[in-house]
Amino acid sequence: MKKHILIVLLVLISTLALKAAYFERVPITLIQPNGDTLRCFATGDDYYQWLHDDKNFTIIMNVENGFYVYANLVEEQLVPTALIPGIDQPGLYLVPGINISAEKMLALRKQMEDQVPKTENNTRSLNRGMMNNLVLFIRFSDDTEFTTPFSEVDQKFNDSSSVNAVSMYNYVKNVSYQQMYVLSHFYPAPNVDQILSYQDIFPRDYYLPYSGENTNGYQNNDTVNQRTEREHALLERAVDFIKNSIPSNIDFDYDDDGKIDNISFVIKGEVGDWADLLWPHRWSLFSDSLTINDLRVWDYNFLLANSGYFSASTMSHELLHTFGFPDLYRYAYNGTPVGSWDIMAGNANPPQQSNMYCKWKYGNWIEEIPEITEAGFYTLYPNQNNHEGSVYKIASSNPDEFFILEFRRKLLPFDSGISNSGVLIYRINSLYSGNAGTNLTDVFDEVYLYRYNGTPEMDGVISAATFYLNNPLLNTFNPWTNPNPFLTDGTVCFFELNQFTNKNADSITFYYNPQPISIHENSILTQDIRIYPNPAQDQLTIEFAQPIEPDHSYIVYDATGKEVMNGVFNETKQAIDISTVGIGFYLIKIQNPRETKTYKFLKN
Repeated sequence: MKKHILIVLLVLISTLALKAAYFERVPITLIQPNGDTLRCFATGDDYYQWLHDDKNFTIIMNVENGFYVYANLVEEQLVPTALIPGIDQPGLYLVPGINISAEKMLALRKQMEDQVPKTENNTRSLNRGMMNNLVLFIRFSDDTEFTTPFSEVDQKFNDSSSVNAVSMYNYVKNVSYQQMYVLSHFYPAPNVDQILSYQDIFPRDYYLPYSGENTNGYQNNDTVNQRTEREHALLERAVDFIKNSIPSNIDFDYDDDGKIDNISFVIKGEVGDWADLLWPHRWSLFSDSLTINDLRVWDYNFLLANSGYFSASTMSHELLHTFGFPDLYRYAYNGTPVGSWDIMAGNANPPQQSNMYCKWKYGNWIEEIPEITEAGFYTLYPNQNNHEGSVYKIASSNPDEFFILEFRRKLLPFDSGISNSGVLIYRINSLYSGNAGTNLTDVFDEVYLYRYNGTPEMDGVISAATFYLNNPLLNTFNPWTNPNPFLTDGTVCFFELNQFTNKNADSITFYYNPQPISIHENSILTQDIRIYPNPAQDQLTIEFAQPIEPDHSYIVYDATGKEVMNGVFNETKQAIDISTVGIGFYLIKIQNPRETKTYKFLKN
């Protein structure tokens, strides 16, 4: 068989039974069976990835001949065409973005998750203390021994030589505010600086999908999942190889649930393609009751050692899954709810922080989140370094949703990769856990980060999300700003945040007002007027302090400036029916032949 050479130039993919980070446009290079080079991209997570070119035309392998070709969609299935990337022009026959439906993507996710038997909750939610992580090296029958120095791998896991050392140990220590520690132990034990590994009985192609070119590969159908069978059998053989060398005096069950807390299997080689077994992921060894020192082998991380994502960032992402943290990217629909601001949504290197809400809910590393209820000035300290004083909560009109504020400062060691410093404002929907498991009937996020130009319909600019003094884009947050405090269903909440201070200080202060005052666009109308309620639902009342003049009228405009209704005033107190207009903010222009004034109001 002619082997495909897969060169991963920028891959940071990591996946609880299963969990994964979602990445877009990962550059890869493939070699076609005739020797031609194909440069393309991969997008997705461990449940489902796909190949595509730079214009987003989908590429698949023709399993009959092993060639990568452009794909078409026939009866909800991707099928190969005769069009070859780099030679043919797909735009003449196909459209960009061809892929299986979101329902099918979610079905693949569910298929993997449903294989894992449900287990009772354990005490891991405490997430405090010392966890010993067991690391096991594996190579295939056609591999030579690892050539990476052991010291280099040990550094990724365990380096604590300074507070700025980039390692999984330091990251977990930092993100938990010195409440959780993870020390990794390696087996087979290294020979000085030489990694020693378990060598499997099968070659690498045994763990790649079946095709006309790889008849040794695994096949999946409705009755048998050879991927699962082969993966678990591989890991069981590796565990049997080293289990008798694991000392009994190391506590690999810190939470006393009868299971090994975590095993990291480090596999020699690069990733595969099209969502095959050889992608990094976190899963459970549920196929057999395998034990080490009378402890059940269960949770594990599957890592590929020779690729760019074999880093402290990927390892830390996986460990947060072990501690209960969910993925914060969207899976089955478009959009970026959190982006690169959180390690559970996108891996930076060095790894970035988790948000304060998830540290409270899933990490159990924050005792409480204080709620702001009264107008006044409030101070936040940076997320990375402060266990207390680093987060506030603001209630919304929906009891299931609220707002979270935190201060992120672009500093070493584990927030140097964020795009800017300042206050981040999140919307939390407490009905959900994570952002990746949408049921397709509702578009939701447990955690959504407000950003410039972000609306219920538009993704906006996720890198522009920090509020601070003199920020030309984000310095005030109220019903009329860009963005505004909208909830999952589009309802806009009525409060204001302003007067943010300098982003580069040790703390940042802002002013909270629970009742923002509507802004008068023009100031030439002399008589007093009252508009209520604001926010309004079905009816808006206009009340004048003085008798109205003849030809007094109004025009209502939506946020885009489009006129949505108009009318005349016949009384000094008159109700306007607004039940037919959508949720959002509006301008009402009140005028007579001499004067005009414009007010803003909110429709809930």
